[in-house]
Amino acid sequence: MKTVHEGTFLFPATHPLFADHFEGAPVVPGSLLLRAFVEEAGTVWPDFATQGATGFRFRRFVTPGRHPFRMERTDLTVRCTLMDAQGGILVRGDLTTADATGADGEAALHTSPRGTTA
Repeated sequence: MKTVHEGTFLFPATHPLFADHFEGAPVVPGSLLLRAFVEEAGTVWPDFATQGATGFRFRRFVTPGRHPFRMERTDLTVRCTLMDAQGGILVRGDLTTADATGADGEAALHTSPRGTTA
């Protein structure tokens, strides 16, 4: 099983979303970033059913354009990192599967079902 996956996400500046988020200073919404990682994980590792997201930190605003990413899989998590062109970390966090439980035995924070990316 491939445990590391790297690539580039493209968030086109011409997408209508960026006209309102935010006018004059477009920013990729965090929910769209998370969704991109969930969909990529499902494509690369179809047996990994994302059920939650933990520890996502947004260190800087992500502007439209091309952004390299790296995903590292274990049995229960996928560590996601989005970088700028110089390799600086913009976003980092973990996707979890249904088997990933916290110390109290509860499943991690649940996300909504997968959809399609613009």
